[in-house]
Amino acid sequence: MINRIKYLFSVMKNSFTYTNALNDYFLDYYLRHHKIIGWYKGQPVYSAFLTPGLSKPLANTLSRRLISNLLQKPLPGMINFALTDSCNAKCEHCSFYSAMDKSKYRVLTTNEIYAILKSCQNFGISIINFVGGEPLLRKDLGKLIKYVDKNKSSSCIYTNGWFLKERCQVLKKSGIMMVIVSLDGVTAKRHDTFRKLPNLFNRAILGIKECQRKKILTAISTTVTQEDLENGNFEKMIHFSKKLKVNELIVFDTMPIGMYSHRNDLTKNAIDKHKLFALVDKYNKKSDYPGIFCYAHFKDMSTFGCSAGRNYFYISPYGEMHPCDFTAKPIGNLKNEAVSDLWFKLTDIKSKNCGEYLNSCCKTKTYKPRT
Repeated sequence: MINRIKYLFSVMKNSFTYTNALNDYFLDYYLRHHKIIGWYKGQPVYSAFLTPGLSKPLANTLSRRLISNLLQKPLPGMINFALTDSCNAKCEHCSFYSAMDKSKYRVLTTNEIYAILKSCQNFGISIINFVGGEPLLRKDLGKLIKYVDKNKSSSCIYTNGWFLKERCQVLKKSGIMMVIVSLDGVTAKRHDTFRKLPNLFNRAILGIKECQRKKILTAISTTVTQEDLENGNFEKMIHFSKKLKVNELIVFDTMPIGMYSHRNDLTKNAIDKHKLFALVDKYNKKSDYPGIFCYAHFKDMSTFGCSAGRNYFYISPYGEMHPCDFTAKPIGNLKNEAVSDLWFKLTDIKSKNCGEYLNSCCKTKTYKPRT
């Protein structure tokens, strides 16, 4: 009996060590760090791009991956859901901007969004990001986030922060996991000029602090160019995110799309990934800095590659499914077509048409603009 107890204790101890090591290995590969950035409902959070550890949404994630392997077909785990096409800012680099006539399209109603959310969760989606436009402009926002079954999916929201302080309590009651605020500089002058909205920087900071007072996880979302690396602006943003005590800094590439469609220099003067990753790694190793999620690492072909049509899709304010936020041509509309039908249509298109673009970006080359 004593030997049996010793054996079971040894198995438990060694299994925990092995599981911990495996968990850290996966996180390092996926995020370039394995530190806990915060807690949500008693569960550890490593990034907005992962469901909390030991949570029911994580079980949903693992189940989806198992089914995907059994079917030998990719299944989606994350969506960006644009709730509105309205915004109070006029950002210099806005990717949502389009020359299309929005008057021809109708933004989804509350009940239509409910139906799409339910069908997406039933299809196995475990991470739901609410985007825009500016999602805080929707009066029914609290209802929409609250409608998400938190046993199946975690939810985050991307915002410019203008209305954040006033609507923070609504977000708290809705059960949102993380609020992600877009910042383009560490000073009001740079940020407000870039977004063409005076006082936006100060209102965004006040909103972040209000969320923190209400114990909501917070993150900064920013874009980076080669110039930002060379002049030190990106490193300043890292230090600023620490000063502000946000949980995560999310770093996206600056793409020649939307309002930046004319910026061919962004392709010619591509970002030095080695320098970018070196900076990210330097500060991810520091426990007193927020976790840094670098999308350039995530989409790099040496790690995962572009997730559009493999693990992720985008839903427009009109109900259309797109491979991602940056492709203008829709696959179909979820108001009258099943999520599964459109997803497998998307994955079929992806496998047939993306071959020559795998080492660049299908965001701007695979699909033609909407006409």
